[in-house]
Amino acid sequence: MGSIIIALLKQVFSKGVSKLWDNKDVAWLYIRTLFWTYRTKQIRFSLSYLFRIKIPGTNSYLLVLNRRIANQLQPVGGVYKRYGDDKLFESWGFVPDSQANGLGVDHTSDCDLRFRVKGKYTVDVVKWFEEAKEREVSGEREFCEELLETGILDREVFKSIRYKHIRRHSRHLKWSEFHQCYEVLIYDVYELLPSDKQREALVALAAQPLDLAKGFAIAECEQIEQCRFHRDGTQLAKIGQHTKLIINQSF
Repeated sequence: MGSIIIALLKQVFSKGVSKLWDNKDVAWLYIRTLFWTYRTKQIRFSLSYLFRIKIPGTNSYLLVLNRRIANQLQPVGGVYKRYGDDKLFESWGFVPDSQANGLGVDHTSDCDLRFRVKGKYTVDVVKWFEEAKEREVSGEREFCEELLETGILDREVFKSIRYKHIRRHSRHLKWSEFHQCYEVLIYDVYELLPSDKQREALVALAAQPLDLAKGFAIAECEQIEQCRFHRDGTQLAKIGQHTKLIINQSF
């Protein structure tokens, strides 16, 4: 029955939208937000990217402390930023995150792709994101802000980086207890491809004594699976669930 509905709808909607029907998850997302109760609900979007930075010769990964959530480790990365004017977003009636309805907005998070729109615009937003127009499309900014400007990595050694796109993970219309609304979360996962000199620097970083005050930690794969960073049985920090994406798991 579901496949029949999708086939019929493909005949109705524009070519630009119909391309999305190749992804059944997006097809059902369209149906649920166009015809069901989600249509009038506020849907929160967070459109972001993560870096897998593996310590050479180990099964451990470089994580950094979240700047907004206390005592939480997570991969380097953050939400993409949008460019251009606000006309399209205004037509969707978008509401940016604030202290009251999200994680807040300051001078560093202005134009972050973290916002809310009515459910009926959900697939419009997904389509816009997939087109990669008038938005950030690379991961260098957060890499620089979180690792180079903080002094965690040497700016000269890592002034030029190579990385590849591993996958895109989406979570559609999941209820968030924290934000008290349904969410669409999209994560691009990148993998750092370090040069020989950068590999040496990562190994040296991992050899440093643990000091969370420096803003980073080296977490083993098992700790990421458990979402807890610990030493000698004592938990020192929690690890964000989305960190599992860098070890090819879902959450």
